[in-house]
Parts: sequence; C-alpha cells; structure tokens
Amino acid sequence: MSQLSSLNSIKIGIDFGTTYSGVAWAHTSTPGKINVIDRWVVSRNRTSGKVPSEIAYMPSGAKWGFGIPDKEPRLAWFKLLLDPTKYSLANARNSPLTRTKGLMPAGKKPVDVVADYLSELYKCTIEHLEKSLGKDVVEVSPLDFVLTVPAVWSDAAKNLTLQAAECAGFGRQKSIRLISEPEAAAVCCLKEIEPNNLKVGDTFIVADCGGGTVDVISYTITRTSPKLEVVECVEGTGAMCGSTVLNERFEQLVRDRMGSSFDKMKHEGRVHMMKEFNDSLKRNFADSEDEDIFTCSVPGINNDSAAGIEDGMFVIEREEMRKIFNPVVQKVVQLVQQQVKEVEKLKANLSSEDREWLLLGLPSPSHVSRQRRQIKALILVGGFGESEYLRSRLQAEIRTSDGREISILQPPNAWTAVVRGAVMRGLEGEMVRTRKVTKSYGNSCSVPFIMGLHSPVDAYIDPHDGGYMCRRRMRWYITKGDDVQENDPVRYTFFVNRGSLDDSDLIKVPLLASDSPDPPDSSSSGWVSQVCVLEVNPKVIPKEKFTKKIGPDGQPYFRIKFDLLMSIQSATLVFQFDIDGTKYQDVKANYYHL
Repeated sequence: MSQLSSLNSIKIGIDFGTTYSGVAWAHTSTPGKINVIDRWVVSRNRTSGKVPSEIAYMPSGAKWGFGIPDKEPRLAWFKLLLDPTKYSLANARNSPLTRTKGLMPAGKKPVDVVADYLSELYKCTIEHLEKSLGKDVVEVSPLDFVLTVPAVWSDAAKNLTLQAAECAGFGRQKSIRLISEPEAAAVCCLKEIEPNNLKVGDTFIVADCGGGTVDVISYTITRTSPKLEVVECVEGTGAMCGSTVLNERFEQLVRDRMGSSFDKMKHEGRVHMMKEFNDSLKRNFADSEDEDIFTCSVPGINNDSAAGIEDGMFVIEREEMRKIFNPVVQKVVQLVQQQVKEVEKLKANLSSEDREWLLLGLPSPSHVSRQRRQIKALILVGGFGESEYLRSRLQAEIRTSDGREISILQPPNAWTAVVRGAVMRGLEGEMVRTRKVTKSYGNSCSVPFIMGLHSPVDAYIDPHDGGYMCRRRMRWYITKGDDVQENDPVRYTFFVNRGSLDDSDLIKVPLLASDSPDPPDSSSSGWVSQVCVLEVNPKVIPKEKFTKKIGPDGQPYFRIKFDLLMSIQSATLVFQFDIDGTKYQDVKANYYHL
C-alpha cells in the first residue's frame, strides 16, 4: 500500500470542450500540486495539455482524440448539439457540425455520442491515476469530479451533460458536480495572481474564450484572507462566438476560392488543411506588419493561380485573415464592453456607500479608496483567449466611461485555466459567495379570481373548496438579477390535494423560467418557458402529514403543505422539499429538451 492515506480523496477536474478537452487532478494529501494530463496516446511521445473532442465509430470500435487515423471521418463539435438553439450556424449546409450530424450512428442521440466520448476520457483518466498513484490508492480513494459547462447554456443542456458524464462512469459511486467554465477560470486566475496585487473592492472581468462559447463575467473581491472570496457583481453574459466560428469562416474562404475542387479533396487532405489552420495560422495570427502572406498546405490539389494555390500551398493575404477574424472578434469586444458598462452602471446606481459595501460584505468603506473600486483588469483565458489578435483588439477598443484603458491579462497556461480551476474548486470549496440569477424561476398557479383584472377565459370553480379561481398565474420564486448564495436555498410553499391517502400518483410541479427583465404575470406569455417538471413521490411522506378536508360535494380529500427548496449553484439547480422541518431529497427533475 502506498504511503498516501486512504482517508484522502482525489479531486479531478474535467473540461469537456467543443474542440479540445482537458483533465487535471490533485490528491488532497498534496493539494498544492495540480497535475494536468498531457499524454493521451501510449504509443506516441507527443504531449498536449488537452485532447481533441473528436470520436470516430469504426468497425473495430470507437476511436477518439489523437487516436483517430487521419483518413477516418470523425464526429467533431458534437458538444454543441446538446444545446442546439444556441448555435446559429448549426444548420449551415457546409458546417462541420452538419457533417457530424450526418456521421452519427443510427439510433444514437447527441447525448449518447457525448457519453461515448466521455467514457473514453474517463477510462484514460483512471489509467493515468493508477499509473501515477498506484491502483490500490485509486481503488480506496474517493474520487470527486468537477465537470465544467458553458455559463450561457440552458439548464436542460447542463443536465444533459451531467447525464452523459454519469453514463460514462464519472458518477458511479463517486461524487460529481458541475461548475461554469468562467467561474472555474476565475477561481484559477485569481488564485494565481500575486496576493499583494489583490485588494478588497477590486473588480476583475473574466472572459473565457473557448472553441464554442465565449463567457464573460465579473467578480468583486470581498475577502483576501484567510481565504479568497468574491461575489458576482453583475450578471454574466456570453454567446456562441468561440474559435470554431473562425474554422468555419476559413473553410468557407477555401470553398469560395477553390469551388468544386474543394469537394474533390480527399478526406485526410481536408483534415490536414483544417488542422494546420487550427493549430498554426489561427493561433499565431497577430496582424503584424511584417506578415502580409500566410500559407496553408492543401494536399492533393494542383496549382491554381485563380484560387491562390501555389506549390501545394493555399495563400491567404493579411486582409483575408482579418476578414476571417473580425466578425468573431467584434462579438467578443461587444460582450466585454457591455460587461464594463454593466459594472459601471451598478456602481453608479449605488448612491449610498452603505449599500455598496453591504453587497461586498464589508462593515465600513472608510478604509477603501475610491480608486480600488474601479475595474482592475480583464483576464483572458481559454484557447481563443491566447490569441494575440484578440488581445490587441480588446486593448484598442475596450474603455471605461471616462476613457481609461483596462489592463488585459493573459495568464500563463491560459488554455488549461478552466480545468485547473475546477480542481481548485474541488480542493478548497466555494470561492464565490454570491451569484447573480440569470433568469427568473417560478411556477404556474391559481389565484382568487378578480373581475376586471383577470380574464374570464382563465376562470374556474375549485372542486375542493368551491372558490372562484383564475388559472395560469405566475408565482416567481426568484427574479433575474437577484443575488443568491449556494447555502441559502430559495423556498416556496405549496398546497397539494389528494383524493385519498392511498393515491400513489406522483406530485408534479412544472418549473418555469423567463429571461425577461420584467417577468410576466401569466404563464401563457411567450416570455415564459418550461425548464423541467419536478416530481415528488408521496410514498416518502408520512401519512399523518396529510390533513383531512371535506369538499363542497361532501366528499373527503387530503391536503399536504410542503416547501420546495431550490439551490442555485454555479451551474446546477438542486431541489429538495421540506415538511415541518424535515428535508427530503426525493425530488426528480425531468428536463424539457428540444
């Protein structure tokens, strides 16, 4: 047996990305050492902080990551299919994502493909841990997984990711939880900044620029010791404007120039060309004065001066590279600039210093200067976040309301910041004390009918108490933009009527949501959508908790009163119900998937 204590656990971060995925881990006996897996194929010497998020279904079985032969068609970007409404180019005729849809095996859904890929990632992770720590240590040590997801995703897409991970093995007799990608990045970057440069009241904007999504969120430091703590100062934003869009725009440029010759390229030639753009041209483009021509090999294609192909190389001019980048970069600039405005708006609206520092959890503002309440820096992370062109454009265009430039930081190893932050979250617990709710949550209910206020179409007589009621009215548990703490769940009281104590039908409560800043009163509004249906099994409730009632028809019925508890975590909704102080975990959430 290794000297590592079996009482310790292993904290494992999983960054399942659109184009690349990463794994990092730490043993709690040595929490200061975070290990990033960088070897993915045993037979090769190549090292990489991440592995391609690609899978190929072959007669011999599934191949994934670096193990897929170049000639083999592979499914890529399939992560985006978990939240199809967010990806605007998903239905484009020539989109790589469209090709992925065409390669999906019959009978498999996107969540199945994700589960297959994550299963390979899981097996690779366990093999790595066993080689690093010893099989006996891994077998006796609790494994705690922290899986990252885009902040902009729907609750249903996050739940699908969790389902796929559990199916892949991450949830089998182990703990697994989700954390948003920008929060994981913030945990990593803020902890790695020199402590003397962090002061209470400093606000940092974190832009996690990945392959599929770009998430932007702001945190204000409320405590530096003994433990770093922050609050979300404004609601985060994001969009599907990650670097995969650059790949699509490059491919479209090649198609436009080459015409039918592009479709005649062999699969492995096309894969080689796209890989060269992705790994070299895209990463290194800086719009430098000494680089006017860029080249990318196009194997198997004859020279064509009209198409700009010379000696087997596809020639791209600097202006063309700008055209590939600019629409995508401009969206990132807009996201960041809007976040700056929202941060400044918050400070401007807080006319009372007491209110401002109450938000920060501080007793008095007298010892904190006005200067330190400004935005301290913008932190760029993620693969796209390493782009020098993106950094230079942000530096040139992002300004505060008084015209001040904002310092832009590109931390070392920014590509793995998210997965390392996930491990830190597992090791040290919560760093974010308070979060902003990104949407309003509630349910449809009935209220006493009021003539002139309610529509007669929604009126009915309650069969249990005979009251004249109005259906389809919204009760909002919590409103978009509100502050929440993970250990302080939202609570709402329900009354449910049952025909008999032997009624075994599930108690069902549809959970509704709205993105509107002013959520509507009616559940029939177009601004209201269903998130999931919460199911409570009445068999777990002691029968004495039901109260016997007599209806207008003289028939008995039984009423139960319970509180629904909803905890809003970094990337997960967690539900319980409470009856007279006893909490029950028996709440199942069936999410609505498009």
